[in-house]
Amino acid sequence: MPEVPMVSSTLIYFNKNQEEVARVTFDENDVPGWCIKSKAEPSFKRKFAAQREACAVWLREFDPETGRLRAKSQRKELASAN
Repeated sequence: MPEVPMVSSTLIYFNKNQEEVARVTFDENDVPGWCIKSKAEPSFKRKFAAQREACAVWLREFDPETGRLRAKSQRKELASAN
C-alpha cells in the first residue's frame, strides 16, 4: 500500500521525566520528507521518505532520555542485542 504524502501527524518522544526530547515530523521545506527534531541535536538534518524510517533511526541512534546521538559503539551493541 503506498504511503499517503503530506500526512501532518507529529510523533513526540518524552523521557522518563515527561520532558519532550524529540519530534518526528513532516517537513515540506527544501526536499519534503520526515525529519527528527531533537532538542539536544539541533544540527541533525537527515530526511526520510517514510515516518517509520525516521522513527526507526530515532530508536536506534538516539538516547531516549537525553535526545543525544548515541556513540557508534553503543549503536552496534544495541543492534546486536536485538
